[in-house]
Amino acid sequence: MSAALAALLAFVVPTNAAGIVEYDLEAPSPTLGRTIPYAVYKPFPFPAEGERWPVVYLLHGLTGADGDWFTWGNLADILDRATADGRIPPMVVVAPGAGDSWYVDNPDPGGLGLIDTAFATDLVAAIDASLPTAACREGRAVGGVSMGGAGALLQAINHPQSYVAAMSFSGALHRPMQPNDPRRWIPDLYGNVFGVPFDSARFNAANVFTRANSLRSMAEKPAFYLAIGDEDFPDLIEANAAFHNLLVTTKAESNLRIGPGRHYWDSWQQAIVPALEWLAPHLDNTCGR
Repeated sequence: MSAALAALLAFVVPTNAAGIVEYDLEAPSPTLGRTIPYAVYKPFPFPAEGERWPVVYLLHGLTGADGDWFTWGNLADILDRATADGRIPPMVVVAPGAGDSWYVDNPDPGGLGLIDTAFATDLVAAIDASLPTAACREGRAVGGVSMGGAGALLQAINHPQSYVAAMSFSGALHRPMQPNDPRRWIPDLYGNVFGVPFDSARFNAANVFTRANSLRSMAEKPAFYLAIGDEDFPDLIEANAAFHNLLVTTKAESNLRIGPGRHYWDSWQQAIVPALEWLAPHLDNTCGR
């Protein structure tokens, strides 16, 4: 066991301990010119003097909202049990809201703003200022479901200085558009995120398959975990497998798990603890001290 993992697991958690979920919170965002809504899970007990919690940001899917991981995902109970059983270390989980932004920067009038930038800067800064977190890359990870799975991958790729790892559950990954592309439904899926009318060049530039190539030149690459059910949409299963193969070519650590499940919360509830068990050795709540 690594020293960092041993430090994370050193917290003593009573078997009847229950974390606290707080809803309807807001983080100031100068980047957006408005607040970012979020819910947060704080484990029990509070860390001892000088100790810090690692933080995992979990993103919602299309038509979702902040706190979905705790309402639809029943995540607080899942975390309480897994922490008490010693399967995962205590960690803060932040579930922010981003509308149907696809977690990209959209400066257009009527768009949702620079969400990608705001999450990696303003939201992270607000959480680190309000809680005893491990305020460093090594103490921070990001994950998400469906649209949020794609968003989590983008956050880690675009901001490798902010996250040590990313986890995608049923990630809504779609390859870049090609001339005469038969996927006529793509513009409707993304709404006004890439302009009105839909601008395929903007879509391609922000696409995870395109952005992943930037990993090749990174000295410190995030680690990646991709999980999807065998009853999920076939195109998403294929795209997740292809994206895993692309990550491998960049020499980033990538883990692909295809198991029983569909594109819904019952499957994601089953997938989250194995993902956090994978994540735990990557986290260092001492920030290397």
